[in-house]
Amino acid sequence: MALTLGRIEAPQNLSQMVYASIKRSIMNMDWSDVSSEVRLDERTIAHELGVSRTPLREAIKQLVIEGFLRIEPRKGLFVIRKSKTDMIEIMLVRLALEGFAARLATKHATKQDIERMKGIFLPFSSKRKKEAVQSYSAYSEANIKFHELILQLSNCKKLIDMASVIFDHVCWIRSWSIYNASFEQRFLQIHKDHLEIISAIEKGDSEQAERRMRAHIERLIHHLEQDDNFPA
Repeated sequence: MALTLGRIEAPQNLSQMVYASIKRSIMNMDWSDVSSEVRLDERTIAHELGVSRTPLREAIKQLVIEGFLRIEPRKGLFVIRKSKTDMIEIMLVRLALEGFAARLATKHATKQDIERMKGIFLPFSSKRKKEAVQSYSAYSEANIKFHELILQLSNCKKLIDMASVIFDHVCWIRSWSIYNASFEQRFLQIHKDHLEIISAIEKGDSEQAERRMRAHIERLIHHLEQDDNFPA
């Protein structure tokens, strides 16, 4: 009599667990309180995580490739602090990818997808401006979900793969603006942009959907260019 067995999933690679832990810590750094470069010590990290240097170095290698860390010979390991130019270049790539994703989404989005998009921002539509601004963290999470959904609705694997490479950097940049008071002035326009993108996709207007998405991201690029609170 044969046994009925399910497939055993392989345990997560230790280096990937180390990678995820370090990356999460980098993403959560409070850059408003950092005025100089952040140097990391491999021995300290290995000790705190309770791992050997081998999986740690594999994780570091991946984070260097992704642009979160850099290694300087005879100096050490550093967290890369994005300059304003770096941020703008990342957003320009995002503009191209997400603009086209919005265009493609008009061809694939179902009524259920449209309702999902509307539902993401529904908790904020009935709030007054002051209340919504105070919910910045929640709105930021909603924003991420919305843009991720647009990319998925493009149904274009290559586009999604390319976007995923820069999406963490986009989220990282967005987290810095938590400390930027100008969000209060920009909130109404940001929220209006999102609703107009959804409306264009719901109408199946591919040109308008792409145009609205590009305009939305162009406004953020303009904000980065004009804002002196971001690192030069």
